[in-house]
Amino acid sequence: MGNIEISNLTKEYLGFSSASKRILAGLTFGYLGIDTRYLALDGISFQAKPGEAVGIIGRNGAGKSTLLKILAGVSQAEAGRLSVNGSIRALLELGVGFNAELSGEENVYYNGLVWGYKPEEIKSLFFEIFEFAGLHEFRNVPLKNYSSGMAMRLGFSLATAIRPEILIVDEALAVGDASFQQKCLKRFEEFLNLGSIVLFVSHDLGLVTHFCKRVLLLDKGKLLFDGSPREGIENYMQLLASDESKVGSLEGNATLGSYLSQLQVRICKNQAVLPNICFVGDLVTLEIQFTAALPMESLTVGFHIDDEKGLRIFGTNTKLLGHASLELGLAETMKVAFTFPVNFREGKYSIGIALHKGESHLEGSYLWSESVYNFEVERVNLPKSVGTVYLPVSVESDKFG
Repeated sequence: MGNIEISNLTKEYLGFSSASKRILAGLTFGYLGIDTRYLALDGISFQAKPGEAVGIIGRNGAGKSTLLKILAGVSQAEAGRLSVNGSIRALLELGVGFNAELSGEENVYYNGLVWGYKPEEIKSLFFEIFEFAGLHEFRNVPLKNYSSGMAMRLGFSLATAIRPEILIVDEALAVGDASFQQKCLKRFEEFLNLGSIVLFVSHDLGLVTHFCKRVLLLDKGKLLFDGSPREGIENYMQLLASDESKVGSLEGNATLGSYLSQLQVRICKNQAVLPNICFVGDLVTLEIQFTAALPMESLTVGFHIDDEKGLRIFGTNTKLLGHASLELGLAETMKVAFTFPVNFREGKYSIGIALHKGESHLEGSYLWSESVYNFEVERVNLPKSVGTVYLPVSVESDKFG
């Protein structure tokens, strides 16, 4: 089985402050002209063991892709110790190396050789590869007639046809519709159960929370956090909200950024505050009240609900609901109320909230709390059901003949 051990890994890129400096460096074989240095990785250390799914998160330019390229052997580090034992497959850019003039089957054969598959292995896997990608009828069609999504699905299917001991995934799940993405996740889970290591980079934080049991947070080449996904995402959102954040708490559960001085979250029914318990079918109101420590413009307020396994079952915000953008001045207080029916089955749930600009926290984050309020849903005088949601279903039957 594979394992990964990294100690004090460092990667530096050299640069130029002007075009003339670049030309000078070219003429002097790099002896002159290089006047800027950038540490893409700055003393990174971590280990990964068989059967472990590790999410890697961080802002653009944090060093995530550089780290994956070094692990995959595409790039080299300047300093530090790197020990990677086991077969590696890196899903960095799906479809790269495909020839548009060749058929799907020919591309699978030649790219399979590049991946290190033996000719007899590729031939024995043809059916499975095209079956998984859902492209059987396109086996003999030139790749130039494939859509980009079809080509990426074929690339993913080929790359994962044989289980590697270490799988490196860089945003490779943008490969089709939700159904195909679920197939990809199931394949990853099969690999994990058989002892593979999966390193997973994605900006889809809900997916990271659901799939990974551990998260690494990188920023400016440094490893800032190594631990649980929820706590790692909290740290990441705090990083987005402010580089110099001050931390406060509400009942020890909510982390405040530099934009808020107070925060209160509660669930009410008929204007009465509920004691962290509600019932299937209840119409409840989620109240989010906060006071600004700094002015907030073009403000959007949102929330999400996760089940006890960390699966995100719902999320929305004022922007998506068609509400006008909000503004909040220094020391002003605002209350935002979302009303919805509890149409999910009994169990334990958590609510997270987000305050940001525009439609997404990526446009500018004021606050992100992955879990700020926990509650339970109970079922009373309702039939049993399975699944995540509860639907009030009626049934009729008629017998003929």
